[in-house]
Amino acid sequence: MAKSNTPLIVLGIVVVAVLIGFGTGAISPQSLNIGQPAGNGGVQVPPAGVPSTGNEFAGQLTVNVVHRNALDNAEARIEGTNLVTTYYKSFDGVNFFTIGSGTGNTISIDSAQDSILYATSTVPSGQDFFVAPSSTADQNLNPRIMDFGFMDVNSDGSREWWFKIDLRDMPNPVAGQTASTLSLFINSYDYGASTLNAPANITGVGTASGVQNFIRWEQNVAQKSADPVYEYTISIDNASEEKWDRGQTNLDIPNIGLVSLTEFDEQIQTSSILYRFKVGTTATLDNANYVTTAQNGNTVHPIPMKFVTNLAGADDLGVTLTLKSLTPSQGTVSVSDTVQVQE
Repeated sequence: MAKSNTPLIVLGIVVVAVLIGFGTGAISPQSLNIGQPAGNGGVQVPPAGVPSTGNEFAGQLTVNVVHRNALDNAEARIEGTNLVTTYYKSFDGVNFFTIGSGTGNTISIDSAQDSILYATSTVPSGQDFFVAPSSTADQNLNPRIMDFGFMDVNSDGSREWWFKIDLRDMPNPVAGQTASTLSLFINSYDYGASTLNAPANITGVGTASGVQNFIRWEQNVAQKSADPVYEYTISIDNASEEKWDRGQTNLDIPNIGLVSLTEFDEQIQTSSILYRFKVGTTATLDNANYVTTAQNGNTVHPIPMKFVTNLAGADDLGVTLTLKSLTPSQGTVSVSDTVQVQE
């Protein structure tokens, strides 16, 4: 006997009803919970490019913005207070012209925009939030977002996240309304400054070649928050010579995985050697590893290091791990811990 498609039909009816409710205002987008988001931590990556197709859109558009914590979608933000949304038109993706801002406001889309709307989300001074672009651009949440990036859109000297929105095939205004309606869900993170634990010193290390030592550092990030780390450094005291095997030594970085010490930039200093691993080329929010803890998630994020030594005699090496992160105001902070590795 053929399997019934009743559940799929019911689901389709529900989806259509919800979309009609958005358009008429009978359903508030803010009242909907769309599952528990994973948060899209790690390095923020735009969605795969999809060509814009369908009927062109020009005319009046009302944008309803819904802000939520990417790690707890029951926690809302306030547009204009916690984050600010601004709309732009651009004919080349380089020069932008402001056409509106806020939520529930109506903007004009002209035919020269080729059915493309740009929106930025910025964090006002004093607000401890980060925009979560990968989470916002999730196609299950905002299927019209085609791309995002990080640049100084409004020429104020500070870069911000921008989103490229495809308006083709926008539904016509419903009865009694003069503008089409777009619901834009913008996810963000609470700022959670990291702390590092202090593992015990390692003593009694053998003097044979290739001795494996394990240092279990742990990065702690508060629940429902994120810390964007842009650089990891390891400093090793070096009295006279390199007494460790760089090729066999590695650091296991959250969201990134095992990184050999050979992949770190090496800088020989007066009394130590500094190894630097940069997430991107610049210390900016688009070149950061967002280490996140979801609601009710484990706040401990291990960063274990396998340190292979070739000690000889009464050697005592100080191994220092430093995490360098960005703040919501795009300033920098760091946390460090040192473990002694002794013969």
